[in-house]
Amino acid sequence: MSRAGGRRGVFGGLAVALALLPAHAPAAPWVQPEGQGIVILQTTPYTAGTRGFDTLGRANGNGSFGRVELASPYWEHGVTSRWTLGLQPRLQAAWLTENGRTSTNVGLADASAFARYLVHQGRLDVFSVQATLATPGVDGAGSTPRIAEPNMGAEIRALYGIGTQLPWNMTGFATAEIAFRGRIGNAADEVRVDIGFGLRPLPHWLLMLQSFSNLGLRNNSRGGADYSVSKLQATAVYEFNPTWALALGYIRDVAGRRVPLGQGAVLALWYRY
Repeated sequence: MSRAGGRRGVFGGLAVALALLPAHAPAAPWVQPEGQGIVILQTTPYTAGTRGFDTLGRANGNGSFGRVELASPYWEHGVTSRWTLGLQPRLQAAWLTENGRTSTNVGLADASAFARYLVHQGRLDVFSVQATLATPGVDGAGSTPRIAEPNMGAEIRALYGIGTQLPWNMTGFATAEIAFRGRIGNAADEVRVDIGFGLRPLPHWLLMLQSFSNLGLRNNSRGGADYSVSKLQATAVYEFNPTWALALGYIRDVAGRRVPLGQGAVLALWYRY
C-alpha cells in the first residue's frame, strides 16, 4: 500500500480568487523511498462564470473565466527514509470575458517548496507532517485577470494515510490532511482540509476520489482576497510500467463563498525514478 500511496465580492477580487485557486497535484502522507521520487507534468483547464453568483457560489450570470495550468511540474524526492523534499511552480494562462470583451494573461502564479517528514510508519498506516513555503508569482504589471500571488505564504500540514487489502486481490487506501496556510500581506489566512480514497482494482489501474477544501478565515485587510471553496476530483491512473503512468481526471467546485463554482479537467503524466 505504501507504494501505491507514495506514487502517486467585487469583480476584480473575484477574478483574482479564481486565478489563484490551485489545481491539486497528488500529495500524500507517504514519503518517497530514499533516492527515489516522482515527477508529474499536469495540465488543468478550468472554466467558471464570473457574474451574478448566489450565497452558495452558484453562477447565474453571463460572464466567464477560464484558466489553464501549463504543464505545471510537480516533483518530490526521498532524501532519506523519513524526509521527502519537493517543488511545485504553477504556470498559468488565464482569460476573462466581461461585457463582450476578453482579456488574457500568462505568468507564474506561485512556486512552492515543501519538506515532508514521516513521523509514524505502522503496518498499514502512516502519519507525516509537511511544511511548505510559497513564493510570490510573476505576471504582467496591472494585467487582468491577475495571476500572480503578490505575497509569500507558509503552510504547516498534518497528513494521515491507511491502506488495506480488499477482496479479489484489490487494494485500497484512504487519506486525511489538514493544514493552516498563513499569508503575508492583505489576503486572508486559510485552513485546508483534503480527504482522499483510492482503489487499485487491477494491477495497472488506480482510481481515486478526492475532496479539497480551502476555507478563508475572514481576517483579510482592505482589498485582500478572502474566499472559501470545496472541490471534488475523480481521477483514473493507468500505469504503463513501473516508470510511466497517465492520469485523467475531472474536478468540480461543489460549494463556495465569494466565488462562483467552476469545473475542469486534469491531464497528467507521471514519471517515477
